[in-house]
Amino acid sequence: MSLVVALCAPAQSQAVPAAKKESEAVPLYRLYFHRGQPIGVGTSRIPTAPSECIGDGTVFFNVLLSASGGEMPLPEPGPPIELLASVSPSGESHDFRLDQVTDLYDVHQKGHYASDSTVALLVIASPEDKRGKEIFTTSDGARHEFTENLAEQHDYLLLFDRKGHYQKKVQIEGSFAIHRVAAFSSGAFLAIGFDKQDRSPRLAIFKDDGTLSRLLEIPKGDAPKSMLGTQDARGRGPAVFIAPSELAPYGDSVIVVQDKTDFPLLEVNEAGAIREIRPRLLEGLRVESLIPSDGNLYARVNDSGAPIYELDEETGTPLKRFMTGATDSGSDVACVHDGKFLSFEYSEGKLTPLTGIAEPAPDLIKNLPQDPAPQRQ
Repeated sequence: MSLVVALCAPAQSQAVPAAKKESEAVPLYRLYFHRGQPIGVGTSRIPTAPSECIGDGTVFFNVLLSASGGEMPLPEPGPPIELLASVSPSGESHDFRLDQVTDLYDVHQKGHYASDSTVALLVIASPEDKRGKEIFTTSDGARHEFTENLAEQHDYLLLFDRKGHYQKKVQIEGSFAIHRVAAFSSGAFLAIGFDKQDRSPRLAIFKDDGTLSRLLEIPKGDAPKSMLGTQDARGRGPAVFIAPSELAPYGDSVIVVQDKTDFPLLEVNEAGAIREIRPRLLEGLRVESLIPSDGNLYARVNDSGAPIYELDEETGTPLKRFMTGATDSGSDVACVHDGKFLSFEYSEGKLTPLTGIAEPAPDLIKNLPQDPAPQRQ
């Protein structure tokens, strides 16, 4: 399995000439979505975007559970609880519940990855419950006292089978805070995060028992030098904010996507080799994320006319562009499988699968950007 992650980074764009002949335009396609049989998921749970799916068409998505739903004990009053769930094409659904884990405390989910056999939740948690009082002073000089767990927190992977049964926890070693992880086929996994001291981005490969295998060096100029940080609400030191990230399978490697910047896509294999892929897009267009697929790279691009691009995996050259239509529910494509674009629509407690088929739309091409600009250096 592989990973698609977004880093918070400043854009460093350069002007690139874009004028070429119309005959060289990237082929344009229109996606037409067909609705499948609705699957009931309940009115007390609301799926949140984005959703994603794996090779067999099973979709994974986070749901918000309301306390009034009665599905599991929830604190009241308080905000809804977020829960990872899955629904297969046949309608079989499963939950991956943190309340199955009884030997960790103050568990907070940071991300997840799913494969054909395993689902893992990345969490930060404490191995013991060590309550104590803390005092902090706000900017207006007021002192506040509160009780919290003072035990040290660590990053863990919580492993489940595909039916939602909890298997085990794996504590992750490392001197940096982990943001997202994804597994290689061997069970080893890649983690991305930032160094706790200088806030620089870090990539590392870990063994399946959570021990560090190797740190990877990101090529100079291929990622921001540091993450933006600020003090937290209690004034207790730097808090680093990283843009939302997404996980997408792509063969046996891992691709790091740095959201809406001129930094290249970084393909990482299990041996730790890193290869640049520079999308050859028109000036002003950026890759926002990749869509899991069993073919070439499919990217979400900030192009309002054709928001999905198929890219050549070696050169980053656009091969096709896809329109979804302003009113299409299928515009948020979860994955591309066997040439079909899979998406989902939620309404009144039901999740409806949508299957998109691409058809050429040459008559619409004159209204969209014409062709890729030269590769950025």
